[in-house]
Amino acid sequence: MATGLNVKNLKVAYGNIEAVHGVSFDVKEGEIVTLIGANGAGKSTILRAVSGMIPIKEGSIEFDGTLTDRLPSHKVTQLGMAHVPEGRGIFTRMSVLDNLKVGAYQRNDKQGIQTDLEMVFELFPRLAERSQQLGGTLSGGEQQMLAVGRALMTGASMLLLDEPSMGLAPVLVESIFEVCIDIREQGKTILLVEQNAAMALAIADRGYVLETGNIALSGQADYLANHPEVSKAYLGGDIA
Repeated sequence: MATGLNVKNLKVAYGNIEAVHGVSFDVKEGEIVTLIGANGAGKSTILRAVSGMIPIKEGSIEFDGTLTDRLPSHKVTQLGMAHVPEGRGIFTRMSVLDNLKVGAYQRNDKQGIQTDLEMVFELFPRLAERSQQLGGTLSGGEQQMLAVGRALMTGASMLLLDEPSMGLAPVLVESIFEVCIDIREQGKTILLVEQNAAMALAIADRGYVLETGNIALSGQADYLANHPEVSKAYLGGDIA
């Protein structure tokens, strides 16, 4: 059975406006793959389409050998893909622990849930310390940790992370990306959308550069990090 994510000729439209124009890419099991590009390039739209949050216009999305492009988001989650949206979307009036338990609401394997809870608290000790605090009282960085932790509680094998560093202090940005590496070492696969292209490429295996709904460039992360056009546009480099 094929593993990982395979997207072919994906088109997504909002009404009459096509935002993604026939994009194809893949994410192999155990990889961190990043989508980088300017605001409005279509990165978040692709994640929402892949996770079943919005319908697609054309193309196919296959996850671990199953076509998912016509499935609702909760069915995609059941197959092992969890989406951490931009803005986090935590339940502010629920405790940290209850937020995490919500992530596991489709599961009935009590031992597996407990194992994943212990994994989340190991990855994010601050969440363990604040397990009874309300989500809304956490700092921005802690809320981002909670959003990622809740996704892990679904039992997902693949995470879709949308702008995890947005709005965070630089020291917290580094810790979030370090956790991405830790999550991959747990055997998970990550598709990462990130405005901080330098940090994203530093932890990714491969990447795709999006421009106005199209893939302009792709390759190994170090190749993209050293590409003069990528450096100029997204990494603050000089014109080569």
